[in-house]
Amino acid sequence: MEQIYSTQEALDLAKEVYDADDIENTEVGEFVMKTKAEDLVLARIPMRNAEDSTKVMKNFADDYIKKDVMEKGTFKLNDTVFHTTKPYKYEVFSRQNFFKWLLGDIGDDKIELICAVVGGTFVPKLRALDAITELRGGKPQVIRDTFLGKVEEENKRLLIINCNSASAPKWAQEMEDGERFERS
Repeated sequence: MEQIYSTQEALDLAKEVYDADDIENTEVGEFVMKTKAEDLVLARIPMRNAEDSTKVMKNFADDYIKKDVMEKGTFKLNDTVFHTTKPYKYEVFSRQNFFKWLLGDIGDDKIELICAVVGGTFVPKLRALDAITELRGGKPQVIRDTFLGKVEEENKRLLIINCNSASAPKWAQEMEDGERFERS
């Protein structure tokens, strides 16, 4: 191979790399190691196109799976759970009031400086906020409700859960292979 000219060539070579234990022992590895940087830059174009093509295929399949899960329910296959969820994020209602509660009355000028440094998208770590609240003898949920709001996105997204991951939810780990939680 002297050059990678097409997306199809890049996709064909990707198959060899996928099966290889060591990329250096593949046609792609040999090509990269013996090619000048200027030629590699040109080869990146079809490689990037191949990457974009596989991303389009993956996204198309994920959209189809999402529609199926939304219609028929969450399911588990081979230690992977496919579930839909409405993404959300927290926002702080009033950063100034939050920092006054957190730090005490240190003066509005210093509070404004802190707000400027942390920026408009600042959200405190929830576990840390809860711990501070409990240390002060308060109720974490009350403080969360006082300073934080939950902003949900309109559209659901597909959540793919690897049940072998330490962060996998217990309900997903406890599902049986092939089981489906039907929508009600």
